[in-house]
Amino acid sequence: MLLNGKSVSDGAGDSDPHELSLPLSGWLLRIARGTGRRPALEVYSGAGFEDVSVAAVMGPALLRGARRGRRLGRPWSLAWGQIPLSTDAVEVVFRRRQRSVPARPAVLLDRFWVAEVGLACRSVTVRAGQVQATARVMAA
Repeated sequence: MLLNGKSVSDGAGDSDPHELSLPLSGWLLRIARGTGRRPALEVYSGAGFEDVSVAAVMGPALLRGARRGRRLGRPWSLAWGQIPLSTDAVEVVFRRRQRSVPARPAVLLDRFWVAEVGLACRSVTVRAGQVQATARVMAA
C-alpha cells in the first residue's frame, strides 16, 4: 500500500494506489521514479505542478514546501517533505498567531510525509529525531 496509516476510505489514493488527493486543499500527490530509479514525490496544486522531491540518500529535505489557501470557502494549510533515514516518525506543528496546531502527517513509502490542517497558518515546524526545520507557509 502506498500510504502508512491511511486507507482508501481516508481519501488516500482514490482509485490509483500511487496517488493521494488531499481532502482540504484538493492538492494531488503522486509517487513516481526519479534519477537512479529512486522514489519521488510529485506535488500538484489546482493550477498544476508545484514540486518534485526525489528520495535522498544523504541529507534529505525534511521540509520541502508549505502552502496555504482557500477551497470551497474554507482555509487550509499544508506542508510536505522527506523523512530522514535515521528516524521513522515526523512531528508537524502549524502556527497561526500565537496558536499552535499539531497535524497528523500521512507517510508515503516510509520516505515522504504530508500534513494539512483546516486553518490559514503562517509557519510550520517539523521535527524528526534530532532534525528540525521551520518555514513560512506561503500563499498558494
